[in-house]
Amino acid sequence: MKSRKGSPATAGFTLVELMVSMTISLVLLGGAVSILYSSKLTSAQNEHMARIQEAGRTAFELIMRDARAAGFVGCARAQVDNSTTPPTSTFSNGLTDTSMLWNFAQSVQGFEATSASAWAPALDAAIPASPAPQGGSDVLVIRAARPDAPLFRTRQPANPLDADLVVDRDPSQTLTNAWATPIPIVITDCQFQTVVMATGFTPTAGTATIQHTVGGGVTNASASLAHAFSAGAIVQPVQTVVYYIASCAGPGANCTAATPPALWQIVGPGAPQELIQGVESLQVKYGIDTNSDLLADQYVTADAVTNWGNVVSVNIAVLVRSVDEWGTAKDTQTYHLLGGAASGGADIGPFNDRRQRSVFTTTITLRNNAL
Repeated sequence: MKSRKGSPATAGFTLVELMVSMTISLVLLGGAVSILYSSKLTSAQNEHMARIQEAGRTAFELIMRDARAAGFVGCARAQVDNSTTPPTSTFSNGLTDTSMLWNFAQSVQGFEATSASAWAPALDAAIPASPAPQGGSDVLVIRAARPDAPLFRTRQPANPLDADLVVDRDPSQTLTNAWATPIPIVITDCQFQTVVMATGFTPTAGTATIQHTVGGGVTNASASLAHAFSAGAIVQPVQTVVYYIASCAGPGANCTAATPPALWQIVGPGAPQELIQGVESLQVKYGIDTNSDLLADQYVTADAVTNWGNVVSVNIAVLVRSVDEWGTAKDTQTYHLLGGAASGGADIGPFNDRRQRSVFTTTITLRNNAL
């Protein structure tokens, strides 16, 4: 194009050049959007999987803490002295009630889900109807000195009929709500173990006095400790802890019909507590010692256990799902927990929803029952 005399030349883009440049820009923009969308999907998937893995690890950590302390009896270990003829028991449960919540002679117990609405043995009355255990999932019961429970040692020998136990304690130890009596306790030395109900706790500067009187609710059958204990015997609270799967559909801000299944916990006679949402199934097998070598010789379901004293380990599997749905792909997979139904485990699914799922499996040795 010629310019006017004395003025600079001017030029511009033709319509074809503009259309070509716009087409190239759109292609580049589409590629950038595609990469952004793919990154967003990958990030969301990774976040869902991270939450599932965190839930699975946390569930196992909580159960492990109690299972590893199950059947705590101090250095005495075994509840039966086989050196005598006939063998004599070294354990005494001094409580008036020996039902599921108070049967400390058994370190572990379970209920096998045999159908969508039945368990074998039948569920104990202490397991609540709200929130009720989810059909198809097992129930695990552990009796243990819990990891956060304070531990004391007797200052002097304790005779069977002593009304009180005098124990040493660190004056700096914080005892707020640590001993909300009545609470079951175990007293154990290297010979004997006795569970009684502590009915009073009086701390002083460097000691504390623990009462174990008779009367009122689940309490002591007598004031006797059943055995004499040496100075330095361990005194520690013990509790029955129940783990099960339930969904919540009752009243309350955190309890709606849309509440996902979760891992629940009951400690002693307390109310159920929701621990981890998204835990969809709990399956348990029990390692049985059949030849008294303190090693598991076979793993069986709860309905096949004939002597809970022979259980030395537990094999646990949980199925964890993402709390919310995402994406477009449906979960058509069948999950085989603990080898599937043919091996005493469970076959679960397909769910045909848009949630991610993962199976977690572990074996926990009951340290006080095994080598």
